[in-house]
Amino acid sequence: MTKAVTDTTGEKATNRPRQRPRDRKNRILAAAAQRFWTLGYHQVSMADIAADVDITASALYRHFRGKQDLLLAVLDEQLRAIEEVDPARADDFAAEFIDVCLRQREFGVLWERESGHLPDDERDRLRHRIRVLAERAGADIEDRSTADVRSWAILSVLESQSYYHGPLDLAHVKDVLTRAVSAISTTPLPPDERVLVERADGIRPASRREHLLAVAVKLFAERGYPSVGLDDIGAAAGIAGPSVYNHFTTKVDVLSAALNRGNETLWLGLHQVLSAASTPAEALDGLARHYTEFTVANSDIVTILIAQTINLPEDRMSVFRRAQRDYLTEWVTLLRGARPEVSEDDAAVLVRAAITLINSLARIPHLRTKPGHVGNTTRLAQAVLRA
Repeated sequence: MTKAVTDTTGEKATNRPRQRPRDRKNRILAAAAQRFWTLGYHQVSMADIAADVDITASALYRHFRGKQDLLLAVLDEQLRAIEEVDPARADDFAAEFIDVCLRQREFGVLWERESGHLPDDERDRLRHRIRVLAERAGADIEDRSTADVRSWAILSVLESQSYYHGPLDLAHVKDVLTRAVSAISTTPLPPDERVLVERADGIRPASRREHLLAVAVKLFAERGYPSVGLDDIGAAAGIAGPSVYNHFTTKVDVLSAALNRGNETLWLGLHQVLSAASTPAEALDGLARHYTEFTVANSDIVTILIAQTINLPEDRMSVFRRAQRDYLTEWVTLLRGARPEVSEDDAAVLVRAAITLINSLARIPHLRTKPGHVGNTTRLAQAVLRA
């Protein structure tokens, strides 16, 4: 005979199994998205995610074969939610598109930082869907000759809040980004025939340490820090494995050196811009130009600044994160100096949007080959800062 059990309130309860929530899969996807976004793919286990939704790891594996499968499902679901905003059905397509992008806030970082963990064919399929989204984002742009670069600029601005982990007033941020999108769509882009010249090979530095660092930056950007070992770096540089340790004790030392190189270059550029400017508005325009030129010329370093800082130990990561926050504060201060009517919160939203726009456009291969790429990227970022 089945016995009754008594719960902690003293009332009788049956031993019937607990019913599975109907939204369990959605809860799993939400928990996984949050953990991957805040901690990074390599720092998250299936057991962590299972605990977040109060199920066993074995129950989680009934839904997803493994962590890679779960990451793919998160990206697919978030991208699908954005794709479902249909211009033909939406009363205000731009407003709805911005709103749903903000609600899938994790997507930008997850795509930028974690998509390298996916199988090549799945990543290519997602990349194609993102291209279609970019086209849709710029469907109403009147100047069709510049619609491509403007479309990608809009999409990058809508991803920009993914890189901020603090609380957001969604309605207010949506209003600010709506104005930024309008500025991107309408700001003039004068004809510019200058073409970015890229050389596959340069002159190798005499210093072995510098050569190792250059090779490491490229590998970290292409494969992601967790997938690259010191032996991989030595082999790519043509240096015997044990010799690498004469220059870097650990792989973390290599990543720290690369990140420090990028941070210090940005700060040096900032000081040069400030010393040459006479007004905050002039300095802000100069800073947008400098950051664009730096990003275009150092796309691999920018990639690891964006995506790989999370792989540092906590003590080193906090140092770099503080330097990045301080750098953004300089932009915000200049923006408020140029436009006193803009609140600090709004200025922060616009600065994040402008910097993300530059980071994105400067590293999209097919845009880099177009005439006027550097100038157009700079002007679009400046337009966002003035929105």
